[in-house]
Amino acid sequence: MRIMLTIPVFLLAAVPMAFPEENVMEMDFSDLFEKHEGTVVVYDATADRYFVHNRKRSETRFTPFSTFKIPNSLIALETGILKDTDTEFFWDTTKYPPEEWWPQQWNGTHTMRTAITYSVVPFYREIATRVGGKRMKAYVTKFRYGNADISSGNDNFWLNGSLAISAWEQIDFLVRFYGNALGVGKETTKAVKDILVQEKGSGYTLSAKTGGGSPLKDRPDRALGWYVGYVEKEKNVWFFALNIEGNNFADIKDLRIDVTRQVLKRLKIIE
Repeated sequence: MRIMLTIPVFLLAAVPMAFPEENVMEMDFSDLFEKHEGTVVVYDATADRYFVHNRKRSETRFTPFSTFKIPNSLIALETGILKDTDTEFFWDTTKYPPEEWWPQQWNGTHTMRTAITYSVVPFYREIATRVGGKRMKAYVTKFRYGNADISSGNDNFWLNGSLAISAWEQIDFLVRFYGNALGVGKETTKAVKDILVQEKGSGYTLSAKTGGGSPLKDRPDRALGWYVGYVEKEKNVWFFALNIEGNNFADIKDLRIDVTRQVLKRLKIIE
């Protein structure tokens, strides 16, 4: 059963960039990061309390990579590019032909449900193309998603391009998304929530999206990984956002999820 938490209106306005010190608990999860540079923020919505590792980095913006598939999915449904999450959608294979590095799961046809599960990049690049620059800019601005800068290219601005977002801002976006406070239809929000569910444990549901890639445009010797989402449990919701760096993407591909899960376990949010 899904938890229907009503988040107080004052929390939906925005997560401020200057946090009341009494609401923030600075944590040290260095042992979990295995000497990798990274940050994690966990927000307890009921208590209005934040747990943060590496606060300075948590306020630093990075390319969102595939975590942008959350807003991109909302926009696709809201604009009617896709009527639902189970409709097959085809991208232009002349513009986005298969590449050797593509995971096998990307090949063939996809629905939004499968595309977000396997993080199918060409599926979402095609969506962004069809949405168009003017509408995309309007939605990203309305969502207050990071710096809202899509100037580097309408089908790739979130992939190491001009769009950037911090871990704090990911939490802000997720809180408003969960509370249906982004200015999109309730059915749109509900549909995207449904395809984000990753795990149902003992009394909790974990919903999340990964993101990551390499090399970073400003640091060609580094890779970045994201894991963002929320846990519904016992009439409460805990939101989380983690980013982590490595020498290459293989170093952090699994670690980004493992670290997040260990943090959630230490905070006794999941088992």
